[in-house]
Amino acid sequence: MTTVVLALHLLVTAVLIFLILLQKTEGNAAGGGFGGGVSLSAMMQPRSRPNALTRATSILALTFFATSITLALLARNHRAPASIMAPAAATGGVAVPKVSDSVMETPAAPAADVPADAAPAVPAVPSVPK
Repeated sequence: MTTVVLALHLLVTAVLIFLILLQKTEGNAAGGGFGGGVSLSAMMQPRSRPNALTRATSILALTFFATSITLALLARNHRAPASIMAPAAATGGVAVPKVSDSVMETPAAPAADVPADAAPAVPAVPSVPK
């Protein structure tokens, strides 16, 4: 369920960004409301009727908010463990077996393969000139 809602959310986000970038600004200039270029007559004119692009943007904006709230509610139901150091059994995951100290040591060679009078093999360390 979360994957479907997330995929829909990402699709709506991409189309919404595209539609917003296609629209003209209200004053036909960026930042028209902050500069001195806005006249009193332009502010008193009625707004133009919403076209299909504006209506589609509004519908996609509502869909974006709905999918955002849905994702937040779905994420709330998935309880994360309080700590990443919590044991796996407490979180419901697969328990990892513990490694004993005897496994960490180097294993002894089998007695049948080594002659009784043989010295243990020690790797030669090259001497470093001083």
